[in-house]
Amino acid sequence: MAYSVNLNGPGPWGFRLQGGKDFNMPLTISRITPGSKAAQSQMNQGDLVVAIDGVNTDSMTHLEAQNKIKSASHSLSLTLQK
Repeated sequence: MAYSVNLNGPGPWGFRLQGGKDFNMPLTISRITPGSKAAQSQMNQGDLVVAIDGVNTDSMTHLEAQNKIKSASHSLSLTLQK
């Protein structure tokens, strides 16, 4: 089941990604920093990242996803799936 998370900026957001099209793996939350903005949301380690700021991540490489997240300065909107 997909759900949305909105993190208010600026970064750091407090999570790490793994995977991406270049790794033939879905983008996944690999780590959440305790006490961070991500930790205060309902995000969980292992959640799939379906979209970043409304852009579907199916064809995103790891670097493209990182750059999309870094370019979000005021807020970051993620669509995640448990």
